[in-house]
Amino acid sequence: MQETENNADTTEEVTVDESMENTEVLAETDAPNEPQRELSPEEKALEDLKAERMGKFIVGMGYEDAKYFRNLLDKAAFKGPQQAYLLVVAKAEMSQVCQGLKEQDLGQRYEVELSSACIESLGFFMNNFEGKGEASAMKLFSSSMLLRPAMGLINNLDTQLEVAKQKLKKEDNQ
Repeated sequence: MQETENNADTTEEVTVDESMENTEVLAETDAPNEPQRELSPEEKALEDLKAERMGKFIVGMGYEDAKYFRNLLDKAAFKGPQQAYLLVVAKAEMSQVCQGLKEQDLGQRYEVELSSACIESLGFFMNNFEGKGEASAMKLFSSSMLLRPAMGLINNLDTQLEVAKQKLKKEDNQ
């Protein structure tokens, strides 16, 4: 029994030491052959914009809306592995949203956080969706309106990113 306790202590020490070594290696490989430098305010602003752009956005939806998006992805046509990946990732996220909304009041819409990748994937597959009839068209259109505010924010961030990149490029050239 004492041997087991000693092994546990040794294992803990090795784990701690290994994690410390990994941290040091990561710090060294972040900028090989270059000393770490502090970001300029413009570079920091660009990095903040990138992080915000890759983050999550609020979308108002109820269980039926989430289920529609999930089912739409099941019917979506895709071409190649990149689109397949987008579909799989969006489907997984929408399945989680469905699970979260399942117990909520079915007639209500709630603020749901979706990743920018999921929102853009949904938009992409909705734009490529082929349906028939007015009822299908109305449902697709009304569902697309749920994503519109978040898509507007994403597009705004894209514009801000382009402006920030151009500004940095201009400063680097001077």
